Amino acid sequence: MIKAIHFLPDEKNHEATRLLPYVMAVMVYLSALALMGSMMLHKGFGEWTDSLSNRLTVQITTADSVARDAQLTAVIGLLRKTPGIEHVRALNEVEIKKLLEPWLGVGNVTDDLPVPDILDVTVSRNLTVNLDALRSMLAKVSENIHLDDHQQWLGRFLRLMDMVEYTALGILLLVVLATVCIVIFGTKAGMAENRETIAIMHHLGAQDGMIAGAYQSRFMKYGLKGGIIGLILAFITLVSLIYLSRDLASGLIKMPELPIVQVSVLLVIPFCAAMISMLTARITVMRDLARMV
Repeated sequence: MIKAIHFLPDEKNHEATRLLPYVMAVMVYLSALALMGSMMLHKGFGEWTDSLSNRLTVQITTADSVARDAQLTAVIGLLRKTPGIEHVRALNEVEIKKLLEPWLGVGNVTDDLPVPDILDVTVSRNLTVNLDALRSMLAKVSENIHLDDHQQWLGRFLRLMDMVEYTALGILLLVVLATVCIVIFGTKAGMAENRETIAIMHHLGAQDGMIAGAYQSRFMKYGLKGGIIGLILAFITLVSLIYLSRDLASGLIKMPELPIVQVSVLLVIPFCAAMISMLTARITVMRDLARMV
């Protein structure tokens, strides 16, 4: 078993690497924000799109109220007889006003405003509904009946979500690579600063693993310290953003919430930063020592 030796100067006097924990904190901060943002989008908007994936919206825009009521009854009967449709519900005036208020403003939806009748239709996930045929049947009732299946819009939104998640993964990989490069630079600078001491220890019979152990221990502490600082700052930033944006898009979409269970996994990030720093420092020292022989 290789015994640890301590020959490096005090951390406060180690000019080459004393700022490394704070650089690591920035790296962990960026990676934690990317991961937490990606998980929030995946959970929050994923549930939202799932709830719309089997929903249809039917609007009846006929101006004459009597004719519109008759068409509403006919459309409800037609939809309930259509295979694959599980539930049909007509929105009441209060619900329709709540849908329009985010666009028109509170109090601007007056009784004299021409508002269409809206039907919320739930489609079975086990059966496929022929939407083209359904549109043709609705058109026979009236040309003022419009069917929206949300699929085109949802498809674009899901592609945007995928792009955001891939971007977050790319940011994470770049941060890891940058962290490795920083540790390599710091390790090489530390070895250059103590080259004479290392040469003397070599002549006295110190093994490469003993020298590398001193560096890997110190850089592991740097990584752990920076990881904890960066993770705390990331949590503070994310909670602040959620608090400030809690009323954003109110009535249009539900803002994603912080997934506590998934985010708790991020507590391992400081340990990952410590392991990356330790392994990178050890590999760098062992390779440089091999060249010195």
